[in-house]
Amino acid sequence: MGVRRLAHIAAELQRHGLAPDTPAALVFDGTRESQSVVATGLAALAAQAPAYDERPGLLIVGETVRLSPHYREAEAVAPAAPPGGEHYGPADRARLQRLLAGRRDMRHFRRGQNIEPQTLDRLLQAANQAPSVGMMQPWRYLRVRDAALRERIADIVAAERDATAAALGERAADFLRLKVEGIRECAELLVAALPPDDGTVFGRRTMPREMVVCSLACSIQNLWLAARVENLGLGWVSMFEPARLAELLAMPAGAEPLAILCLGPVEAFYAAPMLEQEGWRTRRPWQDAVYEDVWGASPNSRASSV
Repeated sequence: MGVRRLAHIAAELQRHGLAPDTPAALVFDGTRESQSVVATGLAALAAQAPAYDERPGLLIVGETVRLSPHYREAEAVAPAAPPGGEHYGPADRARLQRLLAGRRDMRHFRRGQNIEPQTLDRLLQAANQAPSVGMMQPWRYLRVRDAALRERIADIVAAERDATAAALGERAADFLRLKVEGIRECAELLVAALPPDDGTVFGRRTMPREMVVCSLACSIQNLWLAARVENLGLGWVSMFEPARLAELLAMPAGAEPLAILCLGPVEAFYAAPMLEQEGWRTRRPWQDAVYEDVWGASPNSRASSV
């Protein structure tokens, strides 16, 4: 195989489902004395291949490449084209589905842990890549590092927990047995907030508040999934009085906190959502949330009535 074709072959293999980090090796010049070997991830290998015209080379792809003494874990390779132009294959689809299914709202964290600065940067960058209505990007993240401030936030949440229990009536005792936050234990504590309204009209003229809230929720979901793929837990705490928290964090007029986010390493991810494990509520089948043409009509019921 001519080495110059490697980038094309690697792209085709990825298009058909191989992950960019699939182990791969290129052996130059076969069995000659000048033979050399590069072994790393598939995408990185393509990026490192020299432009040799038709100089012969042997491409080997698969897990056995890891056994080579020449193998080196691939560093992240910047995409040659904007991410939106990439083509994803079956392996990418399967990984994404596993990631979505494995996301959990975490409440139990390992104490005394830290998150590397570069990891936190990746997570916040992912949050900032979320879609937003009119590209208004209505999200702000406050990183709470002061231990005394954490305690005061925990007190605000505890007060709302008691108020929630009182409002639940006969389910109060069951509710109070649930752990609803990990503020004191988590490695990082973030507060996600809406900034003062910037006056954006595009896409939100009829639903101005709803669209900023939806946009912030998209950002938090990005952060959640990015954390999960880093094997970090994230828990969204919504039990607090927004005005009290805004005052505590010296937010300007018009800004509003919507989420306290507990982030950090965990001993284990829940096998199922915690509220489901605890018998509080179960997840509905996705089919129950899909209607056809008019409210309440499932595709099957519409078909059977024709």
